[in-house]
Amino acid sequence: MMKDPKQIARVALQSARVNVEVYEACGLIDTPSAHGLRYKIAVQASDVNGDECRFPSCACPWPDCSRQAEAGAAGDQPSGPTVST
Repeated sequence: MMKDPKQIARVALQSARVNVEVYEACGLIDTPSAHGLRYKIAVQASDVNGDECRFPSCACPWPDCSRQAEAGAAGDQPSGPTVST
């Protein structure tokens, strides 16, 4: 059985976000590199979920914008992406 390509991409994005957070917390990468990686994750998330997706800078625990209504009901509003210059 073939899995949904968008679901596979969402799993990869979630894993990438966790890796960036752990590597930054352990000092394996510096802050500017972490911001750059988060930007790349954000670009890929918008490719998967559309231009309104703000993952990983939103409060969504998972890169699936179809679940955004559940997060909004709890009072978590997504914020804009963090872009370093």
